[in-house]
Amino acid sequence: MKLWKWHTLIFKCPKCGKETDYALQVTDGPHKGTSWDPAYWCEQCNTPARAREPWLFGAVYGPLMAIIAAFAYEAFPKGLTLPSWTCIAFATLCCAVIGWPLSRYLSRYLVAWEARDTGARVTNSERL
Repeated sequence: MKLWKWHTLIFKCPKCGKETDYALQVTDGPHKGTSWDPAYWCEQCNTPARAREPWLFGAVYGPLMAIIAAFAYEAFPKGLTLPSWTCIAFATLCCAVIGWPLSRYLSRYLVAWEARDTGARVTNSERL
């Protein structure tokens, strides 16, 4: 089993309650989730977990980052003639500097974790 540390997500195990400053995503092995529903691993109790409603995190984080990028792109005065790549590079830098702590803060409060049942996989044809 291979794990990847996501340092931008705060993880709290739903089974044992251990809280860590990073989430360990399972990237290979029997507990690996899909790209739309990734599995995360608790180091203390050795159980897989998943984010319950990740769309809520994305619905808040995405527009906030778009607003930051728009403000940073428009921060230069109009009289100053700079190439557009300079403005885009500045907006990218602002998003990186602000986005890192913002994603950690939002993941602490907006991402709820639940134990993942690896034995019961439901396909789309079974849902209908």
